[in-house]
Amino acid sequence: MSSEYRIVFFDDREIVLALVEHARTQGVKLPPGRAVKMTVDRGNFDVKLIYAKKGTPPQPVEFHSAALSQALIRHCKRNGIPLPMRAHKELRFLDGRIAFVVQLERPATDALIPLEYVGTNAGV
Repeated sequence: MSSEYRIVFFDDREIVLALVEHARTQGVKLPPGRAVKMTVDRGNFDVKLIYAKKGTPPQPVEFHSAALSQALIRHCKRNGIPLPMRAHKELRFLDGRIAFVVQLERPATDALIPLEYVGTNAGV
């Protein structure tokens, strides 16, 4: 069985846009103003957006990791980023950024052909 791995990195702006769109599709009312800060819990991928509008106190909006995953999957679909439906998707922090590690297992074929390696490779 062969395996394919992909890593899809997301920048902060994409994450905020994906979460805002997710909130809209889920009927979640966001505070007035705009997101001015984002914090991400590296342990569980919960995200907090801080909204601010002149003349009002900042208001936090929290998204759990499941909402983040759903938002990023929708973002990928909307932007033509290949993300196979059957693939295992895992959120990770890589190089200081949020990423999906996507693993796609391909089933072995029924007609297996015996494989024999011949020759020698010195030093391998």
